[in-house]
Amino acid sequence: MIIKNIVFDVGDVLVRFRWRELMQDLNFTEEEIEFLGKNMVQTEYWSQLDEGVHSCDEAPEHFSALYPQYTDQIHRFWDNLVDIVKQFPYADSLIRSLKNQGYGVYLLSNYPEQAAEMHWSKFTFMDVLDGCIISALEKLIKPDHRIFQILHSRFGLELSECIFIDDRDVNVKAANEVGMHGIQFTSYKDLQAKLKEIGIEIPNEV
Repeated sequence: MIIKNIVFDVGDVLVRFRWRELMQDLNFTEEEIEFLGKNMVQTEYWSQLDEGVHSCDEAPEHFSALYPQYTDQIHRFWDNLVDIVKQFPYADSLIRSLKNQGYGVYLLSNYPEQAAEMHWSKFTFMDVLDGCIISALEKLIKPDHRIFQILHSRFGLELSECIFIDDRDVNVKAANEVGMHGIQFTSYKDLQAKLKEIGIEIPNEV
């Protein structure tokens, strides 16, 4: 197996997607968290934000119209979207270690455009990346095979020479189907062990 590039998902791999914690920080009740989690975060509309069908600016009014009893909570949540992710402590050393070993390092993530503009500049590893694919800009979301093909068409990568790391098994399966070497992320230690099996060393978790 020849591996030249490592491609990462972002949410719950390099950064924590902490929507529940954000609501707790904003002093939402547990009832409010459960309702808005089910009826706002975990909905098809949210996936359509990733796909670029809707924008984050539209979301507060959309959900407030559906659930007027939660208008205040909905607006406070979207007003504080900057805090919905937090970089994992290991992320910077992981990316820089792979880059220093000579691998190309890329991001391929389902992510809303405005949220990416808000968050990605704050990630400390961005300066060493070789390229990024943001789903909302492409109007495609994983596990659609076409979004993986952009790695070849835009960056010239041979997919058979790429490892793809994602927390969702459906996305890992899709990566395998297009010829990549998919690894499902469950924990940093597990990733460290799986990479070591194919001869790639990464730092111990900090």
